[in-house]
Amino acid sequence: MRGVRIPQNLNGEDQFVLGLSVTQLAGFLLGLLAAYTILHLTLPAPLQVGGAAVAALSGAAIAWVRPAGRSLLHWGMAAIEFIFSQHIQSDAKASSQTARDREHASAGHRPMQRQPHLSVVINSPKKSGAQPAPMQLGPATEDDVIELPESASKADTDVAPSTDGQTRLAAPVYLGGPQVITFFSAKGGTGRTTLATEVAALLATKGHYRETPSSPSQPLRVALIDFDLASANVSARLGIAQPTMLDYLCDLSVPNPDPRDFVIRHQTTALDVLLGPSKCLAGDRSELCGVPQAAHILSTFKAAGYQFLVLDMAASLGDLETYLLETANRIYCVVTPTAGSVQSLYRGVEALRRLGLGAKLQYVANKMRDGVSLTEPMGDLNGSLVARIPYDPAFDSAENRHEPIVTHSTGASVEALSQLAASIYPALEVPNGSRSVTSPFAWLSRRRRAG
Repeated sequence: MRGVRIPQNLNGEDQFVLGLSVTQLAGFLLGLLAAYTILHLTLPAPLQVGGAAVAALSGAAIAWVRPAGRSLLHWGMAAIEFIFSQHIQSDAKASSQTARDREHASAGHRPMQRQPHLSVVINSPKKSGAQPAPMQLGPATEDDVIELPESASKADTDVAPSTDGQTRLAAPVYLGGPQVITFFSAKGGTGRTTLATEVAALLATKGHYRETPSSPSQPLRVALIDFDLASANVSARLGIAQPTMLDYLCDLSVPNPDPRDFVIRHQTTALDVLLGPSKCLAGDRSELCGVPQAAHILSTFKAAGYQFLVLDMAASLGDLETYLLETANRIYCVVTPTAGSVQSLYRGVEALRRLGLGAKLQYVANKMRDGVSLTEPMGDLNGSLVARIPYDPAFDSAENRHEPIVTHSTGASVEALSQLAASIYPALEVPNGSRSVTSPFAWLSRRRRAG
């Protein structure tokens, strides 16, 4: 991937002289100045020469050494920011807990034990004859930071009423509104439809939530909508053909048809699907499904109480695609390890950032093979990979069987897809094996992502 360079220095610092930014040039000049100063100190000659060499080399390293496509100053500032944020969070939590214990002690109560954050409500194992008391939200817990843990231990499980009677992980109380997730690529053939279908299937089959802390766990409501007007392929992935969005757009039997009447329930995954048009609607026919129709479809699904709307869209940036991207809460840019795909990623990200969508961008590598690295492109884009989906012929076999791979397969591919789905809904259980696919230092690049 070294032959593909970023166009117009996208998201990089302005070069001042010698290919260096102002900050890098300042570091280099400071190193030279320090070396000059050391040479004029009254020190033994070996110390003078050695100290001056170290200072000059340090300045040169600050200027030109770029691990993973980023300067040493970037890594240093990211590390300092991370360390200070950890200390501040720990000190704030400790002081808050101490204040609460003192308040309860002064009121004649025993010190309250530290409670987990309330976005995940886990019922402790019940003792025989004991009924759990309902959780009350008092003044001491109203200011807690809402967050989700990375994983749940075996002790944090409970049995939720379900149709299959199986034991499920304790589900969080869903506090947010509908989330719109879309997969984007400026180049066809990267696997947008595949990833959208697999992630939607995972959310529908393994995602659970509670309406209140005391209510039973129930599956997430997930809808998959195919807005690819030129080549709608979700139907081939799921093995269902009718009805489609074209039937909704051309329905003249009622004045204002409801798009939910054309939704199909995929029986294996309990996923609600609105298929893309069965005919190509590109060109002049694209006016049949424009921004007003898309806005009506999305607003209807949001009002219906779906937690997640996963959108598949075309590899273009027309009016419809721009509207869908602006509506989305997260945009997953899909890239494959080819020169053309990486170059299209640069161009697509540049266009999205000019539209003001940089804060929504996430990156997914698809069809990855052993020994291939996208570190340099991610360094240029100042981002990090959420997941690396390996190349697996099982995807083709699953498409030929018209079923998602996550419903009947296991292994590295399903683990990578689970990691991708967990980045959307952190309450999903992520297999332990998938935690090693990303760099252990990925937090550095994530904390200093540019928008």
